[in-house]
Amino acid sequence: MYLRKSHRYGIWALGIIAGLLYISWPLGYWLNPTVSRNSLASGLEAVGQPYNWLFVTADVASSLLVIALSWMMWSSLKRRRMIKPLPMALASVVLFGIGTIVDALLPEHCVPNLEQCPNFTQSHALLIHGLFSILASVFLFVSLCVMWFYQRHSLVLNGLLFGYILFGLISLLEAVAPGNEGNWSQHYYITLCGIWLMFIPYAAERYARKLVTQPARMR
Repeated sequence: MYLRKSHRYGIWALGIIAGLLYISWPLGYWLNPTVSRNSLASGLEAVGQPYNWLFVTADVASSLLVIALSWMMWSSLKRRRMIKPLPMALASVVLFGIGTIVDALLPEHCVPNLEQCPNFTQSHALLIHGLFSILASVFLFVSLCVMWFYQRHSLVLNGLLFGYILFGLISLLEAVAPGNEGNWSQHYYITLCGIWLMFIPYAAERYARKLVTQPARMR
């Protein structure tokens, strides 16, 4: 998957912009510090919260960019022989984008830890919101695992995978554990997700180039 230099830089730029948009949580400490310190990042998008439209827009824009990015890379692959892990990884990224869009457009109607909120058995909207949020995270994790499996010597991919698992598990434990201290690990987890979005074009290009010198071992 060799791209013209201008095309390659354009794809990398899309990935960087998508990743930065996805890591919008730091703005919460300035625009909505109460929610940022006491609840999940999704609380910033909750109905009625100040600047919730900004965080919803950032997630939707990021997702549309990664979907477009995946389509552009897929199109370049179609002109050549398909490289096994890349279609699976890109399809997972597209599913992540779709899940994130649905999750963002169906925000919470109240903020846990700050308000008395119904649980998911009482609120179908909350159930759908949570389900698509989890599915989006799973699909992005699958895309990382697929690329890691074929590039296990990459320090960056190893670091991302380790951090993804570590902070993902801590974030999950904090989400189900009682307490009103917020979920600090989720912010690190979201940051790692954003970094992976930035890194996807480089990882795919790097794999395709290695395939030229080690075709039999990497398919």
